[in-house]
Amino acid sequence: MMTGNKKTSTFLLLFKVLLFLSFIIPLSAISQKADGNNGVFEEYLSGQFEQHQQQFGLHRHSSELPYEESRKTVILIHGLDDPGKVWMNLEPALLARGYDLWVFEYPDDQAIHKSADLLNRELKQHRSQMGNQLQIVAHSMGGLVSREMLTHPDFQSGSAKQRPAINKLIMVGTPNHGSHLARFRFFSEIRDQLFSDNFYWLGGLIDGDGQAGEDLIPGSDFLHQLNTRKRPYNTEYIVIAGVLSSKELKDLSLQFEPLINLNERAQSLYSEAIVSLGDGMVSIESAKLVDARFYQITGTHLSIIRNIFNDSQRVPPAIPLIIELLGEELLIQTMRN
Repeated sequence: MMTGNKKTSTFLLLFKVLLFLSFIIPLSAISQKADGNNGVFEEYLSGQFEQHQQQFGLHRHSSELPYEESRKTVILIHGLDDPGKVWMNLEPALLARGYDLWVFEYPDDQAIHKSADLLNRELKQHRSQMGNQLQIVAHSMGGLVSREMLTHPDFQSGSAKQRPAINKLIMVGTPNHGSHLARFRFFSEIRDQLFSDNFYWLGGLIDGDGQAGEDLIPGSDFLHQLNTRKRPYNTEYIVIAGVLSSKELKDLSLQFEPLINLNERAQSLYSEAIVSLGDGMVSIESAKLVDARFYQITGTHLSIIRNIFNDSQRVPPAIPLIIELLGEELLIQTMRN
């Protein structure tokens, strides 16, 4: 396993080269090129893939608790290129309150529809172990994975009857209408692999072909189709969106300065992204849904839900709000379409 200093130096060494490549070579093209080489690359990956994919699926994080049908079940679903720490503050808070807690892990660079398919299959497989009051808390792209599973025709009718009912979906920083910063997502993938506890050099390819980033671009076919579908009548949607403070907005501009100054295309993309910036990744207008309750809090895409440092005593602003929302009686009777 790479040390923190070695990972950081490697990241800095690759930064400029990979920045250039991210503008001219989509990750999906690399995957397609490799697969076209008589399957040699695919065969080489197969062993690593089998080992890597064992981490994917639904994992119960409250296994020491005996199963009770009446216990409230919560599923946590992370977003794109998350190194695995987004739930570092919410998870212990929910466990301390006795929730039956599950975490969904998936190859988040693949097409969102594929991730929704995996979630649907996992829910059906574990239905007998879950209570009858199931709620989802999803960060960022995890909200789109959830909405896709709840609304796409592929996962309805017979399939929907075989999985537990989802009473409530709480979306935190979800780009329901896309994010222009998805165009910069190649660097999130690098960070994901270099700073993950499970780092190895093939991780980026096994984690998916980059389609998720394309799905997230405003106006994509995926988002157009998703947003033409209505919310299920028996599932309540709730949106929590962040807004940068003036200090956070200044800090973000400084972080993006190397990208902004690289070339005219980078400047143009950043200018598009900065409009109604919201939490630094997702604008307020992108987060909102007409059929969802809406809450606005102050913070960045990550700081609203987690602390950066493990020893921080700060309470991320979304945590108490999520706990309050999970404890509410269901309001779907007044939310029906």
